[in-house]
Amino acid sequence: MIQYNPVVFVTWLLLALAFLEYKIAKRQQRDIYTQSHTMVTLGLSIGHLLVGLTIIEVVLKYIDAAVPHKIFVLPTGYLWGLVAFLAVDFIKYIAHRLAHRFGFLWAEHAVHHAAVEFNFTTHLRHGWMGFLSSAMLVSAVCCLVGGLHTVLIIYFFINTLVQMFAHTQLIHKLGVLEFLLVTPSHHRVHHAVERSVHDHNYGNVFIIWDKLLGTFRAEGLVQTQVFGLVDAPKSDAPLWRHAFFAWIDFAKTMKRKIFDASLT
Repeated sequence: MIQYNPVVFVTWLLLALAFLEYKIAKRQQRDIYTQSHTMVTLGLSIGHLLVGLTIIEVVLKYIDAAVPHKIFVLPTGYLWGLVAFLAVDFIKYIAHRLAHRFGFLWAEHAVHHAAVEFNFTTHLRHGWMGFLSSAMLVSAVCCLVGGLHTVLIIYFFINTLVQMFAHTQLIHKLGVLEFLLVTPSHHRVHHAVERSVHDHNYGNVFIIWDKLLGTFRAEGLVQTQVFGLVDAPKSDAPLWRHAFFAWIDFAKTMKRKIFDASLT
């Protein structure tokens, strides 16, 4: 079983690239990093990794052991590997889309979208309830298929790098790659502060799923510059508040619905 979070293996590279992005932005006189926001993001990422290495690791091992006879075993060969790679990316697209539709999945995913700064470190920003996330659903589905180990290693490393480079304001358009891959232009739209805008461009590696299924939205000639969520905590709020603010809102919503239902 592949480790749940591949960032564990490449954190040094991601942080080095983030520092390089910071220096380039400074040279261009662009303030895309602030100390307070960066510290919150790093605090959230550390908590997320700790959960991934403990609770999620145990849960996935249990799920994998509970399904000794896989529903499908991937045949060997490069063609089957490519098919599996595309299938995993499509499942990630579906899971990402579900995370924007269902409250308990959004409660975890909202932590990522709450970032008001859009830079390489944004890719590291996640909540501390990853065992109740759309990514966990994808990992559980992958436990049902045998022979995926190598494909998952390749996929999750490529996905990590593509997604990190998608979180930048220093790149506007990438030419022909805009038609195939998730690019910074596509992903800036996905992180726009307006919910009607950011409920688009769910792709992880490939943008083709959005274009085929009607969820694609182009950025246009002017770069998106306002990010985050209107109901997110301020950067000076306690770290736990950033990690659980959407869960608190979800609990309040469910309590209100239960109360309203009791009156009918």
